[in-house]
Amino acid sequence: MRILQWLNWSASIGTYLGVRVRVHITFILLIGIELIIQGAPMWTLRWGGLLFLSVLLHEFGHVLGCRAVGGRANEILMWPLGGLAYCAPPKRPWPEFVTVACGPLVNVVLATACALTLWLGWEGKVVSFNPMRLWDHVYLGGVPGFLQDAFVVNYVLLLFNLVLVFYPFDGGRLVQIGLWSKLGYTRSMQIATSVGMLGAVGIGLFGLATNRSLLLLIGLFGFYTCYQQKKMLPQMMAGGYDAGYGGEDWNRPPQREGFFAKRRRAKAERAAERRAKQQQIADAEIDRILKKVSDEGLQALTEKEKSTLKNATEERRSAG
Repeated sequence: MRILQWLNWSASIGTYLGVRVRVHITFILLIGIELIIQGAPMWTLRWGGLLFLSVLLHEFGHVLGCRAVGGRANEILMWPLGGLAYCAPPKRPWPEFVTVACGPLVNVVLATACALTLWLGWEGKVVSFNPMRLWDHVYLGGVPGFLQDAFVVNYVLLLFNLVLVFYPFDGGRLVQIGLWSKLGYTRSMQIATSVGMLGAVGIGLFGLATNRSLLLLIGLFGFYTCYQQKKMLPQMMAGGYDAGYGGEDWNRPPQREGFFAKRRRAKAERAAERRAKQQQIADAEIDRILKKVSDEGLQALTEKEKSTLKNATEERRSAG
């Protein structure tokens, strides 16, 4: 039991932009094991540092995207299979889409910046966009070599998150959000988690067949996450539409307005706005007449003011 508690331990490395960043003990152990196995501490620390920073910035993309659409996000956990940004955006397709998409967008920006800097500053083939031949270029060394490595790390992270189009990876989450806008949240999650479990089994078997333990771990993690999410769906639905998320009817596919429906709605809104202004003017006139009665007496009213006061009194009686 103590071993399980120990394996759940994580160390805080600070708070940045109001976000607490923690590093899981398994990540620290993995770096230590790699340093021992590889026997090249500078190479391991270089690539491990680049990967850590790129993943961390990716997770900050999720956090800032979530906050931009009115959600809450204040913690990131770094662990061997990547990072986990604890985000709670409004439970609607668009805020969820922005939250998810802003993570890979960070890697797009970083990879593009590295590639453009290298293309503008150095001649020759300095980067490759072919996933099977990422190192098919002249390695420059020094600062340019560092930019080449940063490009590779961010490009691989981008492909990893988007090519694996099954839940819970970013690509799969974007597909689920697309289905949500058509089928509703429950049905979209049922499909996404079912496909995710199949995809996770495929990744795990491939990792097992090729003796790649990281792919096996990714498959196990993906399968477990999808399984847990699928089990939670009935409980979420039992809580009603908002289920504690504060979004009314978030489980229903959004209804799109046609051209004529938009015209009718706009016309009704303008009419309601005119009635509200007219009522505001009428209320102000009644207040003025009542003040005049209070100050000067009923006999001071003109025939028009008496008629206005009488009509207002009759309307209030009939409304009551």
